[in-house]
Amino acid sequence: MKTVSVLAGIAAALGLSITSATAAEGPRPDADGYIRDWLMLAPIAIRDGESCADALLKDSIPKESALRPRAGDKVTLGGKELTWRTVTATTNYVDFNETLKSINDHVAGYVVTYVECDADIPDVVMAVASNDQGRIYFNGVDIYADTEARPLMLDADKGKVSLKKGTNVIVFKITNEQNSWQGAMRLLDKSGAPLKGIRIKLQP
Repeated sequence: MKTVSVLAGIAAALGLSITSATAAEGPRPDADGYIRDWLMLAPIAIRDGESCADALLKDSIPKESALRPRAGDKVTLGGKELTWRTVTATTNYVDFNETLKSINDHVAGYVVTYVECDADIPDVVMAVASNDQGRIYFNGVDIYADTEARPLMLDADKGKVSLKKGTNVIVFKITNEQNSWQGAMRLLDKSGAPLKGIRIKLQP
């Protein structure tokens, strides 16, 4: 079963924020446009008998589309306390198991980042990949879900978004059936080149 709502056609509803190259210091996407700096919350156990695909389409945290975490924020789920932590990926994708130093099966997790720009930027291409299932909220809007168990294939899905001036929020939820647990995202300009002038923040 596969449900993909690729991001095209909803540019007006979306907002990514990006700063110009002259903006204040801060992490930025890598040379290929991949976002490497995130806030992570994981692992969240999925209930016995519930599929990862079904868990993806339900809120694992109440009002998950409205998440605006800071490093150190704590969440208690199923009697277990989890803490939002900052993560800088060592490659062009985030590896949950590598970060957690353990293998986690039948689980969900989140990575969140804040992106800024000094002006609106239309026709930005967002390219995403996940292992296994992935879902994205952009400024509180549910823009993408893929419910298929799959290996990580960079740029597996692409769609256009409109980036708006100011701080914008990306919430990327990824569920894992077993073994590898990963996610990747990059932003490209309308010519397909890595988007320039972006600043990433790790707080709202």
